[in-house]
Amino acid sequence: MIVDSFNRTYHREVEGDREKVDFVRGSNVRMWRNDVTRSFETHWHSAVEIVSPISNIYTIGIHNQKYVLHPGEIIVIPSGELHETIAPSEGERYICLFDLDCISKIKSFSSILPFFSSAIIITEKTAPAIVKPCLESIQRMADIYFAEEPMWELRMYSEILNFFATIGQNRLDNMITVPVKTGNKQHEYIDKFNYLFTYIDTHYTDDITLDFAADLTGYSKYHFTRLFKQFSNTTFYDYLCIKRIKVAEDLLINPSLSITEVAIRSGFPSISTFNRLFKKIKNCTPSEYRELRERLTFETVYDIPDDEPITFKGYTGN
Repeated sequence: MIVDSFNRTYHREVEGDREKVDFVRGSNVRMWRNDVTRSFETHWHSAVEIVSPISNIYTIGIHNQKYVLHPGEIIVIPSGELHETIAPSEGERYICLFDLDCISKIKSFSSILPFFSSAIIITEKTAPAIVKPCLESIQRMADIYFAEEPMWELRMYSEILNFFATIGQNRLDNMITVPVKTGNKQHEYIDKFNYLFTYIDTHYTDDITLDFAADLTGYSKYHFTRLFKQFSNTTFYDYLCIKRIKVAEDLLINPSLSITEVAIRSGFPSISTFNRLFKKIKNCTPSEYRELRERLTFETVYDIPDDEPITFKGYTGN
């Protein structure tokens, strides 16, 4: 049990192998100033997670890759992503979990959804222009969350939107090879690519070719390929593949679906292609991924064992 700063308790709730994050006050947000020294093995949750160390390092493992975060650095972990956390013997970090569904349908938000195909790393090396404003957003989230003021959740989501708007605008500003970067031109790119991403979201099972996608935006194939890479930081076919893999991850939770059915419903032309690409992206086969999720005991990263009291800033676990 965890008691929050509103003097309310949390209880872990699991359906099958999926943890349902028990958000505060029936909301869609949880946040901690966390000083847990215990590491947690591979787990997942439906919420998006933002982690930013305050003091000492904090390590996140995703797909056999370790991201060592230092104070002043940020990682955003997509929903449903299998990951582990490795804590130092002392230190603090902000951790925020929130439900993306209620803001992901906002039209302009779709322009940054491609970034959610993998973890977003914000450091002085990867995104120097936005480290400070993103850290300031996280601090404001914490101030709002722990203040127990009216309209706190609305204000939290306002700050979350600001956080991701900063990331999205930085991506647009870094399209340095685009010859004209006027406001009108940026609106044109956003509108056309928003339309494309929305189309892919609803037609990912179709045979969407590069030529078709270019025609859909009104650009030549060469110009489209260059713009898409700049806009999403990946190629068109890689983006489409990752989109289908994300769909497959959700379908693999259902044990009644065969691997072949999952492949077809995800838009892959053959089971062999599905197996090959899934292993390339997730570092395991679809069957191994399903087995891993089935055997994981889905304790939330922040659930406290009965024999191990841990204190959170703003929370007390017994």
